[in-house]
Amino acid sequence: EFLNYCPVIAVEGTSMREYDTNRLLQQLKRAYAERAVKNGFDDSNLYNDELLKLDNIDLENFKKLKGIIGSSKSSHKSNEIDVNRQGFTDEEYEEIERLKKKPKKERTPEEEAKLKEANEKRKQARDARSILRGISIRMPLLIYGADIDINEDITMEKLVEIVDDSSWEEFMPAGVTKEIFKQFIKYYDPEIFVVAGRKIRDIAKGADELPPTERVKQIAELFLNFKNPDKETVLTPWRVVNMHMGDCLGGYNFYDENYNEILEEPRYIDQGQVTEDTLSNKNAKILEINSKTGLYPLYVTYSIFRKRCEEYSESDLTKELEDKLWEETIKENIFIICKTPMAKSITKRTLVGFKDISPNATYFDDLNNMMRNKSKQFIDRVTRPSYWKKKGSGKMKFDAVVGNPPYQENISDSKGNTSLSRQLFPVFIQNSILLKSQYVSLITPARWFTGDAQDKSFVRLRDFIRENNHICKLYYYEDEKELFNNVEIKGGLNYFLYDINHNGKVEFISYEENGSKTIQNRNLFEKDLDIIISNGKDYPILQKVKSRDFVPLTTMTTGRNPFGIIGKVSNVNKISKENRFPNSTELRCKGNNIRYINPDIITKNREIFESYKVFISKSAGNPKNDMNVIGRPYLGKPFDACTDSLIAIGKFDTLLEGENLAKYLKTKFLRFMVSILKISQNVTQIVYEFVPLQDFTDKSDIDWSKTIKEIDMQLYDKYNLSEEEIDYIENKIKEME
Repeated sequence: EFLNYCPVIAVEGTSMREYDTNRLLQQLKRAYAERAVKNGFDDSNLYNDELLKLDNIDLENFKKLKGIIGSSKSSHKSNEIDVNRQGFTDEEYEEIERLKKKPKKERTPEEEAKLKEANEKRKQARDARSILRGISIRMPLLIYGADIDINEDITMEKLVEIVDDSSWEEFMPAGVTKEIFKQFIKYYDPEIFVVAGRKIRDIAKGADELPPTERVKQIAELFLNFKNPDKETVLTPWRVVNMHMGDCLGGYNFYDENYNEILEEPRYIDQGQVTEDTLSNKNAKILEINSKTGLYPLYVTYSIFRKRCEEYSESDLTKELEDKLWEETIKENIFIICKTPMAKSITKRTLVGFKDISPNATYFDDLNNMMRNKSKQFIDRVTRPSYWKKKGSGKMKFDAVVGNPPYQENISDSKGNTSLSRQLFPVFIQNSILLKSQYVSLITPARWFTGDAQDKSFVRLRDFIRENNHICKLYYYEDEKELFNNVEIKGGLNYFLYDINHNGKVEFISYEENGSKTIQNRNLFEKDLDIIISNGKDYPILQKVKSRDFVPLTTMTTGRNPFGIIGKVSNVNKISKENRFPNSTELRCKGNNIRYINPDIITKNREIFESYKVFISKSAGNPKNDMNVIGRPYLGKPFDACTDSLIAIGKFDTLLEGENLAKYLKTKFLRFMVSILKISQNVTQIVYEFVPLQDFTDKSDIDWSKTIKEIDMQLYDKYNLSEEEIDYIENKIKEME
């Protein structure tokens, strides 16, 4: 409106001329679009003023969308929207702008109320934008991979049309269907969206004109703008691809030795025989399993391409020859499996841009299910030359399998229940190894080292690796933020190199959260253990503890639901009361809440119910930053019970034994032994497997009348721990207040 009354003058040299306001607005839109691209569509300029005019129906729709985005575990925490707010008409909006300019002391109470309402409305718009962010950050990758002519603009309606249903389900939040998405298109600025999409595709297209080294750098720089949607769709950053491949296979690396800065000229990493067999071998066949972005095959392609270039002098390597060698590498050395058509399109865009070249890329309609239930069929198909449109009748043999497999999928029918998940990466590891390639190198969560998992997939994976114990190198990161800084992955991360010809010890490189790095040449599975100890300092302590008449504390722990009482508030309120009543007994609930029940309703573990025991929560802090490790123990008297939010330990005749067990649970020694197995907030009875059972009577070799610190010293002495080991425990575990 301002521009209608005030002309804009452009000064050029010594002359002035009137500036076309339409052109100025276009430039502003272009600037907003460029900023949206740099922010990975996490940008307020992507939306229009319709968010300031939300009515009750609109706000109710946003509230529903928030429930869906939340159920997809978006990394962005959005605020609640209050549906009891009214929208403004255009006239009311203009009136509010006028009131803002009016001095506060001259405003009437009614005018103050209007301004307050306007501020609340703007807050509603901010909250709505934060909810839409969960969808918006997924769009750049879809635009980047869209398989349509470069000259055709991509509107939001067009994007919905060109993305197939399986890819939409893969890349969008669970539950956000195309129909739901269409309800929210009206809140986006269509012009900025189109210009931003054009910018992404122009960058990708422009990279096609660059020499291969510069093209790789430009594509990688574009990917720096793309956001990680959620933990089910973890996009491997270019830096992590370089770390993983450089440490395991070698090849040409685009980062400095500390992986902090991108280099002008890539450096060559020689990992010996594995590099010679793979990334420095122009005859190698490398398979990426579950490509989402194409960055793994981009790294591999570039390294083998450089090997091909060595056959020519520098003067012979024209742009045309380099393009020819790149295409040969794509067609002869690189093979890619994707989950969806869009993942295939994105990978193709990364490797060959808009050129008419067909990589060896394919997608499975139901890759996850095939990995879980049709392993033999998957292997037979992938190793068949005709599947890749190659000649030959024998089985194809890949020299290496690389990549970042999917981690898990939500299997709950309830949108609100996101904790019930099926682990996927264990079967991807197993099938990658069963392909019988020379090498396998994948990056996955490290919780399979010690975890149990609801579906026992971690246990099965450990058993499989013990039988196929050919891992020669393993990198463990206690803090997943070292690799994926916007994603929480409990238990840390690892990447490994599996060499089918390797037998013996593994080079185990561990990066602890405090920044320290340890390198050990050790057994992957230590003697008598069916788990992998991630920290080398833990194993000698565990050996000493287990060598002394070891009986685990788990012999006196109960299962997940000790007395058969579900801890949901609705159930607890139904069977218990807030205040005592005649013949009632205590029911300990989540959050140290005490309710009262009729003791006759307890039928499960009746003997424990009628004895002294100790209750302890099944949930404690994140093991990375809460080194209390377990929750506070509470003494349970005879006829006291707890819900399934806690577990019960012990079954004693005397109060003294219960009190002594509670003291033991507070010791740093016990909590350290728990920390070896604890990988998440959950503290089920399984994590007490390495905790030695003690005698809690007055005849014990431990004087339980002492302070917790003094009891710790007795335990250190009992298990003959060195001063260095004692200091390690003392510094790692917090005192329990």
